[in-house]
Amino acid sequence: MNLVTDMPRLNGIKASTMGWLLSSDIRLSAGFASSRRLLLYGLYQSIQSRRRASFVVTTAAEVIEGLNHHRPGVLIITPRLEAGDGLALAIQARSLVPDIRTIVLCDQDQDDLLEAGRADVDAVVTEQECFGVDQQLRNMLISLALGRRYRSPAVQSLLLEEEKGWRNPPPDLTPREQQLVDLWVEGLGDREVADRLGVSYETVRSHGKTLRKKLGANTRSQLVLKVLSLGLSRATGF
Repeated sequence: MNLVTDMPRLNGIKASTMGWLLSSDIRLSAGFASSRRLLLYGLYQSIQSRRRASFVVTTAAEVIEGLNHHRPGVLIITPRLEAGDGLALAIQARSLVPDIRTIVLCDQDQDDLLEAGRADVDAVVTEQECFGVDQQLRNMLISLALGRRYRSPAVQSLLLEEEKGWRNPPPDLTPREQQLVDLWVEGLGDREVADRLGVSYETVRSHGKTLRKKLGANTRSQLVLKVLSLGLSRATGF
């Protein structure tokens, strides 16, 4: 494929996407982190203004230092760093910079894609999609500008396959777990659930951790969505 012929169209896509970003509340400064230095170079070269690059690093310690010192509006990171866990840092980033947007850039490793797709991050896209000549990068950035999370088609396909596998049959819930998910679906918080069931708050939290692991969810909101998508809720209080 001769990419030269696609450059005018790609420049047009970049210009239209910038309009969405400028109209959003996203601060247009970015930190980049990966174990792959050639990838970092490509990402750095792709941005219009080099001044928007807060840091370009390869280790977890450097990411944390960069977040604390530069406070970028966007973090683009791969799951694997030269030292440290990139996905864990992407999840942690919001505790250091509350308004940051986190983008996880994966290769084709299915385990990485699934783990990142389920994680509490803003966007997940494969490297191939990100640097392809289609509009996945544009779609991702517009979704973020509109305040929505984004999972690329490749990630969505894997997550759907995983859920289909669960649906036949879905995971078994214990009677207590069934009570818990039904009350969460009804909108009760952990303390309200504890009062309703006559158990301690710590017990509810412990069950919640076990259920999130069983259903591949990172937050209670994700757990509720997973329960609804798998048809596991018997709640009727709507």
